[in-house]
Amino acid sequence: MTEQDPAPGNQDRAPGKYLNTLAFRCTPELVGDAVVHVRHFDEATWKLWDDFDHLCKKKFNNDSAQAPYSIATTVLSMMSGGYVYFDPDRRAPFLASLRPVDSKLLRRVFTLTHYLALGQDVSTIDITTAPELAKRIADTPERTHLLAEYLQPTSNTQPSAPNWLFSTVAWELSRRFAAERWAISDSKSIQLRADTTGGLVAFDDPWQNEQGGRFALSRTALKLKTLPNVANPVLLLSSRVTRISSSLVFSTTALAEQPGPDNPLLEVKLNGRGGARTINRLALQALGRLEMDYSILRTIDERSKREQKLLADAKEKKEAARFPREHPGHVWPILPKNFSFPIGTGTGMHHLRLLHQHFTNVFADHAEPLEMLEVRMSLPHRPTDPENISKQEYLRRKAEREQHPDPKTLGPIRQRGSLFPTPESIFASVEAAGFKKLRIVCLWYRDETRLRMLDTFCKTFGLAPEGLDPRGGDELSLYGDHITAVFHQAGDFLEPGPSGGRKEALAATGAARRSQDGVLVGAWCETEIPTAADADGGGEASLDDLDAKPQTRKILADLDVPTQYLRGKDEKGVIKPKAKDHPAEMALLDLYRSLGVIDDRIANALQPEKAGYPVDRIAHVGIHVRQQNRRKGEFGQPKVVITASALVPPAVAGGTWTMLGWSSTRPVWQPYRLAQPAFHASAYPEGTGDKKTYRQRWDDAAETVERALADLSEELDDTPYVVTVDELASRRMWDGLQNMRLGSSPEKRNSRYWLPGSTLSRDERPQAVIRINVSDEEVPQPVSTTRIAKAKGGDPVEQDTATTLYQVTTDFGAPVWIFCNVPRAFDGDGAGRLGSKYTRWDAKPSVFSDKKEERRKGEMPQNWYSMTANEIYPLACAEGVSEEALAITTAKLSHQAQFWDGRSRFPLPLHAAKQMDLDHPQYRRTAAPEEKPLAEPGAEEAPVNGTED
Repeated sequence: MTEQDPAPGNQDRAPGKYLNTLAFRCTPELVGDAVVHVRHFDEATWKLWDDFDHLCKKKFNNDSAQAPYSIATTVLSMMSGGYVYFDPDRRAPFLASLRPVDSKLLRRVFTLTHYLALGQDVSTIDITTAPELAKRIADTPERTHLLAEYLQPTSNTQPSAPNWLFSTVAWELSRRFAAERWAISDSKSIQLRADTTGGLVAFDDPWQNEQGGRFALSRTALKLKTLPNVANPVLLLSSRVTRISSSLVFSTTALAEQPGPDNPLLEVKLNGRGGARTINRLALQALGRLEMDYSILRTIDERSKREQKLLADAKEKKEAARFPREHPGHVWPILPKNFSFPIGTGTGMHHLRLLHQHFTNVFADHAEPLEMLEVRMSLPHRPTDPENISKQEYLRRKAEREQHPDPKTLGPIRQRGSLFPTPESIFASVEAAGFKKLRIVCLWYRDETRLRMLDTFCKTFGLAPEGLDPRGGDELSLYGDHITAVFHQAGDFLEPGPSGGRKEALAATGAARRSQDGVLVGAWCETEIPTAADADGGGEASLDDLDAKPQTRKILADLDVPTQYLRGKDEKGVIKPKAKDHPAEMALLDLYRSLGVIDDRIANALQPEKAGYPVDRIAHVGIHVRQQNRRKGEFGQPKVVITASALVPPAVAGGTWTMLGWSSTRPVWQPYRLAQPAFHASAYPEGTGDKKTYRQRWDDAAETVERALADLSEELDDTPYVVTVDELASRRMWDGLQNMRLGSSPEKRNSRYWLPGSTLSRDERPQAVIRINVSDEEVPQPVSTTRIAKAKGGDPVEQDTATTLYQVTTDFGAPVWIFCNVPRAFDGDGAGRLGSKYTRWDAKPSVFSDKKEERRKGEMPQNWYSMTANEIYPLACAEGVSEEALAITTAKLSHQAQFWDGRSRFPLPLHAAKQMDLDHPQYRRTAAPEEKPLAEPGAEEAPVNGTED
């Protein structure tokens, strides 16, 4: 098979456009004669493990502590070449390995694990006197399982492969995959090496920055997943850039090269606090007591000791620690955070296409890809898309430009419209909300920010800026008397500082503070992230306590005023945009979203594709669920935050759509413009101190949603509705969302509720539940498309990217759809499309020249992008529902974002619900990772191979 023909079996496929992905059916033929060795533990053994776990919690005085089984798995990994997996989960506890494990040795390992974890000195442990737990684990028979036997599909049912298979199937597959060199160009091939996770690493061919001394590795993961109504489990491949740290003591994971040609690379978890991390010392003690070869682990420990000494010496001298930049050798610490780094993220699209080709070459006829056929539909034309013109008009404009003396003055051949809604559509939404006027209150404390706000209004409402200088409460007409802006200086209210006195400061501005008398009010405020200079002498307050944005947002939320913020200062000083003020435009657009403005582009997106299921006459509801983990100083069980929005059709066709909102802290449906401030005015739910189980906690969350949907049904007054949820966040609440439960009876559920609204009456429950999955680890990775012509003998046509909807060919039941996306950073204006034609191994270096046309930025430091995909799976809950129509509508509501010129990852109702949470004053406020990368500890000005940069 050639690169131009990445999809096998093209000659057998019907005409159409097919999506090629890194997803393959995991069939008995694919795994061949691969075996693993498994011990399945009974209830009595699990009970002994649970008792051991409680002893560890008591010893560490920490209910979150777990029995440190990494002692045993680390030791067993060294004994058995690396492939070991231990899962003590009560539902099906097991110990699996690629090689058989001697029972006598296993007894000793768990004896040492038991006593070391409870604090006994290793030299005093009698390894011939095993605790009952170690005896039962070792006495459990080890069974040799042929993987193929557990991959036989059963007609019309979801795969029922055991848990241990999902954890072990990639072990042998990755070894076979690595056996053949990977051709990444006509002149270069790469030797992949298997690792102990079942993945692959280009260990012998690392990427290096231009100056040298910084490294990154190509890592490929092989994960077994299931898809709805596909009889086989699906093997998903993904590839990423793993950046290597200059230090080990700040990393949480490292890759280590074991001695022996057939041993995989060892992925090792590091223990301890940042700055002192190393290999599990108890595991080292156990290996020493067993007299096993653990030289690679000693190497890790010795390096940690050297680095800790380097840190201590630097601290004593009051100098910055500098770790040497050199080839990592046998131990490669993985960079744990979003540190600034001279090698970018992402492998690029060509890398993934070559990976697809290599897999099909290695596994030949046994590599059976999932079939996905493009759906016939039309995506809505967005205002910012190039205008649709006829071929004749295109040729006329092209000829006009060829004859024009200065064609640049004519602009592009296909013009783009404005991202902003028309004033008419904004006012139509305001009127639909029951108001006669929209007033935007602009609160500022730097004149530069005031002028940025004014400039944005002028550009988006078509105003001439000459002579405009509103301040001190002057009202500026934006669209007659229907839309106006008022400017108030509000430094005492908005500037960083303690929270006291802000309400009084707002009152002193004289700004309108509520929507009343037919006037809808929204606030556009200046903000900045506080720095040490704002602490005014230090004090005890943290910088978070000086952040005015969450303080003022809550004050305005108490007044039912929707808000949006514009940053006036960054680390470089006062912000003065030289060109297009993108942040100001985005802030104004998001204020419209907070005001619940729904313009005509949404109605356009909701036009039915064809006669049939009326997607434009139903409400579209999004439910966002998130577990708010405990922060410093908080106690009790994790909190569950739930927000929702509902896109409601007009009473008569052609009218204006409206949006409702709801939250678990203010559980009442109300206009979105009121629901979001009401949620922001309330604190996140406090922990009750109840010792509820995991199942009880999520059942309670599902019950909250059940009540919300019952209330919504009454609010909608017989208007049917569908519910969209994020699968990853919601499947723990409703068993009916889980792939393994599809087609089974709700009576067999573990959750209290089967699906959202499932206990409501037939007239109250949703007509369908739409499950969205956007996880890169669970959704097939698109790599290209293949078009099969209708004409016989025609050659397939390959295309590198895809942006449309594809239906997965399932084996039974309802279909599932894949919606493809090309990142804006790859395909937008000025994008270099890095990685589209070659891999990072052929990245072009930077070129410095006095001639501008000869200069070039180096490609290695830049991010290389790949396609992403959404899995869309509608579950019909009523007669006459069209799953295809709902899948198409979901794709359209992602393609046409509420106020954004690109796509949103979630469809509009779910996106709006999630945004309510993200804007909450208590939600962590941080700079976007790409805006503010951190400095890696000890990496600043570090020597490269013994010299300075």
